[in-house]
Amino acid sequence: MSATTSPDNTARPGLRVARSLALVALTVGILVLAWQLIVVALRIPPYLVPPPGPVAHAFVVNIKVIATQTGFTLTAAALGLTLSTLLATGIALAFSMSRNIAQASLPVVIAFRSTPVAAVAPLAMLFLGRGIATSMAVVTIVSFFPLLVNLMRGLAGADRNAAELMHVYGASRWQQLRYVRIPYALPFLFTGMRIAASSAILGAMLSEWITGSKGLGNLILDSGEMRETELLWAAVVTSVTIAMSVFWLTSAGEKRFVHWRA
Repeated sequence: MSATTSPDNTARPGLRVARSLALVALTVGILVLAWQLIVVALRIPPYLVPPPGPVAHAFVVNIKVIATQTGFTLTAAALGLTLSTLLATGIALAFSMSRNIAQASLPVVIAFRSTPVAAVAPLAMLFLGRGIATSMAVVTIVSFFPLLVNLMRGLAGADRNAAELMHVYGASRWQQLRYVRIPYALPFLFTGMRIAASSAILGAMLSEWITGSKGLGNLILDSGEMRETELLWAAVVTSVTIAMSVFWLTSAGEKRFVHWRA
C-alpha cells in the first residue's frame, strides 16, 4: 500500500507561517495605534515623541542611511556574539571536565562580569581604536556571561540515568559529553542565546555611543544632537525591531534543533 501525503499535512506548515505573520501584523498594528492614541491623548510635543506617521516618513527618506548604520551594528553584534559563544562553550566544557578548573576560574569570571561596560568600552577603545573591534569587545563582554551560566547549568543537569548507562558501557569522558551532556545542554544554550543576542545589539549600540563609531547608536546620538527627532525615533524603532527579530530567530532555531525535547 503506497503512502500518500495528506493535503492537510502539507498545508499545515504554510498555515502556521500565515498565522504567525498575521499575529505579528496584528501586534504591530495595535502598537502603532496605541502610540498614536497616547501621543494625541497626552498632547506630547512632536519634538519629544512624534506620531508614527512622521517617523515612518523619516524612515523612508533616510532608508539608505539607516540601512548602512544598521549593517555596522549587526556586523559588530554578530561577530562579538560568535566570539562570546565560542569562549563560553570552551570554558563551560572545561569547567564540566574539571571541578578544580571551575573552582579556580569562576571567581575571575564573576569579577570580569561585574566590571561596568561603560568603564570597559573607553579602555577597549584605547587599545583597539574607534572601529568595529571595540564594538566586538563590548558585545563579547555583554553576551558572554548569560551564555556561560546557561551552558554550565545544561552540562551539569544532564540525565543521570543516561550518564550512568554510558559509564557502564565504558564510554570515555568525551563520548559522555558528545552523546549525553552536550545534547541536554542545547536547550540551555538557546536560552542563553535569546538573552545574549538581544544584549549584543544593545552592547554594540552602547559602544557606538561611547566611542562615536559608525552604527545605529551613533545615528541616534547624532540625530538627538541635531534635533532630528523623527530620524531618532526611526532609528530607535529599527533597533527594537532588530532585537525582537533576533529573539524570534533564536526561538525558531531552538524549535528546529531541539525538537526532540518533550
